[in-house]
Amino acid sequence: MNFGRWGWAMLMLSVSHPAVAGSNTYPLPLEQLLQVEVSGASRFSQPLSEAPAAVTVVSAEDVRGYGIRTLGEALQFAPGVFVTDDRDYLYLGIRGLNRPGDYNSRILLLADGAMRNDLVYNQAMVGNESPLEIDWIKQLEFVPGPASALYGGNALFGIVNAVLWSGADIDGTRVSGAVESGGRVRVGFLSGGRGEAGVDWVAGLVTSESHGFNPRFPEFAGPGTGDGTARNLDGERYLKAFAKLNIDAWQLGFSAASRRKNVPTAYYGTLFGVPGNYTEDQSVYLDASRSRVIAPEWSDYLHFHSGATSFTGQYVYPTTLNRDEARGLEWGGDYRLAYTGLARHRVMIGLDATVQPRLDQRNLDLSPRFAYLDDHHRSGRLGLFIQDQWRLTPGWIANLGIRADRVKDFGAIASPRVALIREIDATTEIKAIHGRAFRVPNAYEHYYNDGNVTQKANPDLKAERMISSEIVASHMLLPDVRIGASAYRYRIERFIDLITDPTDGLATFVNRNALVARGIELQTDAMLGRFLRVRGNVAWQRLSNDGVEPVNSPHRLAKLFVDGPLFGTPWRAGLSLQWIDRRNTLADAVPGHGSGNLTLNRRLPGNAGEISVGVRNLAGKRYFDPTPFGLTQD
Repeated sequence: MNFGRWGWAMLMLSVSHPAVAGSNTYPLPLEQLLQVEVSGASRFSQPLSEAPAAVTVVSAEDVRGYGIRTLGEALQFAPGVFVTDDRDYLYLGIRGLNRPGDYNSRILLLADGAMRNDLVYNQAMVGNESPLEIDWIKQLEFVPGPASALYGGNALFGIVNAVLWSGADIDGTRVSGAVESGGRVRVGFLSGGRGEAGVDWVAGLVTSESHGFNPRFPEFAGPGTGDGTARNLDGERYLKAFAKLNIDAWQLGFSAASRRKNVPTAYYGTLFGVPGNYTEDQSVYLDASRSRVIAPEWSDYLHFHSGATSFTGQYVYPTTLNRDEARGLEWGGDYRLAYTGLARHRVMIGLDATVQPRLDQRNLDLSPRFAYLDDHHRSGRLGLFIQDQWRLTPGWIANLGIRADRVKDFGAIASPRVALIREIDATTEIKAIHGRAFRVPNAYEHYYNDGNVTQKANPDLKAERMISSEIVASHMLLPDVRIGASAYRYRIERFIDLITDPTDGLATFVNRNALVARGIELQTDAMLGRFLRVRGNVAWQRLSNDGVEPVNSPHRLAKLFVDGPLFGTPWRAGLSLQWIDRRNTLADAVPGHGSGNLTLNRRLPGNAGEISVGVRNLAGKRYFDPTPFGLTQD
């Protein structure tokens, strides 16, 4: 995958009344910044220090300060996380694994605790294709490690929980606009407030359109295709909306998104250099929840949800126009009951059920019309879990949990998690975490067959199981300097992978032998003076699958983030630097590379808003990502 020499530059103007998020939080001491409350790790609010995981939090101030535009960019604050872009979707690499074509199906994406993965591919979308817009997020939590003990399937490598703004947070209206290279224009609207009767509301709308870049692919250079440049074929447009209403104990939520991306890479053997190859993703979600205190020691949470997702891919071939379609529909609910009446215990019991009456896939030629695939399936799952957060002594906390899931066609699966937290003193803590997680094959992996032209189904696929162990340590070296370290090992049994069957040359998904990984992550967070914050992390990781190193698995990652005032001016600068090691591709390898982004922000006088100017890929480097199955270029 060849990216342009200059990634893109951005100019953004935001007008707020009052300004969203109020004042800048960075002048706070580091100790207070690290006592942020998180809710994704245990499904209740708790300080970072008590969460049974090495949670990374990305705030709205980080998003603005570094000019972050997507969830994928924000998640790169976390150690061991990297992103691959195939000019269609963003793919998350976590702790060494980013198998091209896996669709982020080993990550659970949540919005205020409600699942937002695609229904047919189980894809956690983290680019512009995501149903969530970064401007709607007050706080983004990344909880690494197996989380099936609380959330069920797909949470092998962890969860991404987006805590959305409330009306009381905004208390006004924000209008934002951005112009970027690649011809992108983006306009956003966010408004909310809280009435005297306790009614809290917030609504957001964003639209964006771009013509993209003109990437060059030497693999296509030749007669009829010139130098292999795909001209005016990289465009994108999307429209997203969300609304949230709180009335007393009830919360109602709605979101909808539609995104179309023109694909310039001539994937799946389509014609290169001609328009018409595109993908389109759409989603609609509805949520209704109630949270209440039943008695001094009892509280409960009730949630109903429904969602519909669709995918359309259009492919231009010399003699026909082909189309791929996927449609999913689900509805369900969950109930959680919490009890704090036992001394030093916080016990939670939960039950959830989901029905998926529609998981449809079609593949057909439009002219002449011929159907290769017309598949219709149903699914459903039922889960029951119990969790106990137990403060054994003033310096010891245990988090114990187990969940049993029953998934249609896959039977019952148990997922335990045990975490032990040692608070040595006010400056040092150690966490030991061990857990199991699972992922059942998605409908695409299980049933897709394009008439045995290029791919066949595998109805015998079994669920993946992951076993993970991790040690996390954190220490305040100085009042304004924190250091941390993690060491982990995980093993994925019956790892699902896409291969080419040598007997017939068709692509198919199979269960391979166990994938084993080990890694170490180091990080630091420091306040230099009162206003300059410096964060950095490095990761070493090694994966092996049948003794072979997987594709797109770097051994080393390094990142540095610096945010502070610019030489006494009214401007504030955010500089991010990242380096990624060499990675295998499907046929060869791509070299390691470094990249850097710089964003300048300035609040305008009074309450007029703020202006932001950013440059991506500061060094102007061309770099490459491994491509997934189905592309001519490696």
